[in-house]
Amino acid sequence: MARATIKDIALAAKVSPMTVSNVINGRAAKASTETIERINAVIAELGYTPNLSARALVSNASRMVGVLIPFTENQNALLLDNPFYAEIVSGIETALRAEGYYMMLSGVGEQGAKLDALSSWNMDALIVLGVYREALYEQLKSRDLPTLLIDSYIDDDHFYHLGIDDEQAAFEATSHLIAQGHRDIAVVTGVIRTDGVVERRVAGHRRALETAGVAYDPALIFSGSVTFEWGSEAAAVIAANPEITAAFCTADLIAAGLLAGLHKLGKRIPEDVSVMGFDNLSISTMVYPALTTVDQSIAEKGRLAGNLIASILSKRTTERKTVVPTTIVARDSVMRRR
Repeated sequence: MARATIKDIALAAKVSPMTVSNVINGRAAKASTETIERINAVIAELGYTPNLSARALVSNASRMVGVLIPFTENQNALLLDNPFYAEIVSGIETALRAEGYYMMLSGVGEQGAKLDALSSWNMDALIVLGVYREALYEQLKSRDLPTLLIDSYIDDDHFYHLGIDDEQAAFEATSHLIAQGHRDIAVVTGVIRTDGVVERRVAGHRRALETAGVAYDPALIFSGSVTFEWGSEAAAVIAANPEITAAFCTADLIAAGLLAGLHKLGKRIPEDVSVMGFDNLSISTMVYPALTTVDQSIAEKGRLAGNLIASILSKRTTERKTVVPTTIVARDSVMRRR
């Protein structure tokens, strides 16, 4: 069955195509109530939906926002394999939909990243997660599009920024472990990259140790990937070192793997090793024991990103940088050292 058009509606409702267009686009001031009702009845009967591509050509606005997730680790073969991305993207889509925008999600490689596909879709704006000063950054800057960077430490006024204070959040996480009597604290993390989130979290961990008068030992920093598998693998190293009484994982996904790995090795949590995560993903309450973690309100952060982009596109005054607060959520995976 052919797709209904404005001309089809006009013919059935016995009005001009211009009148139908005015009603569809909220410009029905000159139409009578009876005419509006008749047009809407025909729209429902024919199952009419607007042609967004045609509308974009006419208005030069697609009402589409591109959301890009750079693959910064080889393990990120699946776009939403990390539940952090699933939660934040869900929040973004919810907010954009409420504001009348549509979302196009794409994963892009840092090396040789191409944005040609997005250009052909005539995006109104972009939201980019965790980008570094590499090929993708240069391409983003060359685009004349409102762009919001999430969790990126690129200091460039060309972009809008949304994130947390990663160093302070990690400082508070490690300080929480120190307050529970722990001194030999391992850090299990993803790749540490210059001007990245992980670098800031490791710096916050180190500052907490130094503030408490505890020596910083780089041998206790275990860097791998932000995956369950890496956390499980790191468990062997931590279990083999009886001096380690706690581990701070810079992502809940890593912490979940560490818990599983320690369980397999016969370690009791938190009696033998306390484990702290970061993110407060939904999985933090599904693992055993429930994970003490840093809450950064991921879904709400995503909704805020969508609202910020809508604000920018509506030409409303919008802050160039927005920082979301974090809190410690204490559960059962951390205990006071005896």
